[in-house]
Amino acid sequence: MLSACSPDTPTTEQPARAPAPSAAAQAPTPAPTDTLATFRWESEMCTYTGRYDPRKYTARQLADTHELLSGGLLTTSATVFKPADIARLSVDTLEAEYTNVLAHINGLQPVPGAPWLEFKRRKLQELNDEYRAIKLTMQGYANPRLLLNAPYPAACKAYVRGLAAANDSLIRADWQQLVREQQRNNSIPESLQERFEQEAAAPDWHGHAQVALISFGWWNCINETIRRAEPTEQLYRQYEQLFIGVQSECEDVE
Repeated sequence: MLSACSPDTPTTEQPARAPAPSAAAQAPTPAPTDTLATFRWESEMCTYTGRYDPRKYTARQLADTHELLSGGLLTTSATVFKPADIARLSVDTLEAEYTNVLAHINGLQPVPGAPWLEFKRRKLQELNDEYRAIKLTMQGYANPRLLLNAPYPAACKAYVRGLAAANDSLIRADWQQLVREQQRNNSIPESLQERFEQEAAAPDWHGHAQVALISFGWWNCINETIRRAEPTEQLYRQYEQLFIGVQSECEDVE
């Protein structure tokens, strides 16, 4: 009897098996409420509060993703409204801002996933398109021939033919044609013609022509060719879906 209980004696009994887990037990369980973190962001009219699982992404990733969706790009403009402002245009200022914005966007760390990485790529593409267009336009005031050789539609180049040729009569013809185009979308079209006639008769008429033809003819045309990274409603919904729940507080609009 003692030998039967000896540790050297093998046993023929099989260990009891644990019962197989049910389908409900095998399903992934949501993160406990007490492990969720809070992230807040704002729009023009609302403040949003979202709860998220910090095991999936970080607060910085959420903030950087939101910045990609809502952040602007360059603030330096090539558009001027009077001849005296042409001399204030600075390519150096543009270069410095572009370098800073480029480094900032490159440093953003959005939530992992194809939609966010693709949108970051498009944001960088928009930045580069915008930078090239602004720089060329600034340079075009001093050397309008540069605009004719740029890779933009012929319709845009039509505004600067006279400036590039230094042909006064052609400049005036291009300018008058631009005014006619602007009159189609103006509630007081006769005021545009009156202004054109006054500026065309002024001693500094050439500067007024530059402002009109480059800032409003040329620029408005090439601005349409910039590949904009506009977030879609679907992308905004995908952002909200990163959270377990979202609450909002919005200002009343009277």
